[in-house]
Amino acid sequence: MKQSIHIPVVNQSFEIHDFSHKNQSYNLLKKYNESAERFYQLDPLFRLHTHDCLEILVFLGGDCNFFCEGKTYTLRRGDIVVVPATAVHQAIVKNIDDYERIIINISNRLMANFVTVSPSINENIVYQKTQGSYVLHLNAANFQEIISLLHEMTHRIKNGEENFSFTLQYLLFQVLQIIFDPASSLPNLNNKQEHDERIVSILEYIESHLAEPDLSLDKVSSYFHLNRYYFSHYFKKHMNLPFYRYVSLKRLSFAVTMIKQNQIPIEKIALKCGFPDYSSFYRLFKKEYNLSPKNLQKEYKQ
Repeated sequence: MKQSIHIPVVNQSFEIHDFSHKNQSYNLLKKYNESAERFYQLDPLFRLHTHDCLEILVFLGGDCNFFCEGKTYTLRRGDIVVVPATAVHQAIVKNIDDYERIIINISNRLMANFVTVSPSINENIVYQKTQGSYVLHLNAANFQEIISLLHEMTHRIKNGEENFSFTLQYLLFQVLQIIFDPASSLPNLNNKQEHDERIVSILEYIESHLAEPDLSLDKVSSYFHLNRYYFSHYFKKHMNLPFYRYVSLKRLSFAVTMIKQNQIPIEKIALKCGFPDYSSFYRLFKKEYNLSPKNLQKEYKQ
């Protein structure tokens, strides 16, 4: 199994990637999508990976099973996949040539601005989380409206409009209002497997204890009254990667976000994210991203 990776998004507002048959020459967008050079290397996208921002995948067609945080979905046209920041996910595709989608990465800063402007978006996001699914299925009219708005955005970017312009961000704001409006969605019955409440509880426990250096397989298995060997097998079966790998990836994802915020020293970030010391954090970070934490910080500043 290939290692899971983290793909940091460099742009401070949003990035849009149109992988549809109508937009085969999407290289035109690379000038304005700063991390597109990484994004365009398709192989990483089909491994378990994370982002440090909200990712929205608008599914247009193809044969795709989408895995996200222990749940697998068989996608169909009209589906919108909402992947939270740091969520471990993977697209499992049979034929890349038939796999059509539009992907939007929205920075935490811009998303916070949208929520401030429209409290209803935040309320609807909270509501969608309570539904226990990362996939929304939109009715045909709303789905087509989203496609039209996104094509308008990509058209403007190709014509030289900067992605921090008011018009582009307002178009994106309209897209989000439609996606997160409960009235836009139909009942989604595309879960490939039964909902496993226990794995959800385990992931929530890990999320809330990530900052604790003693978070271990023994501690978590004991908390859920499971044999450690059974728990290790159970976790890997549901998450497609070992427990320690998952915890490390989540911690590193949070570290990337904090490094980009550039508010506290990197050494303190390592401790805040649950690493026992800076040297172990540095070693894992360099192995995962092939660059040092400070070099990532410099790259983002530039």
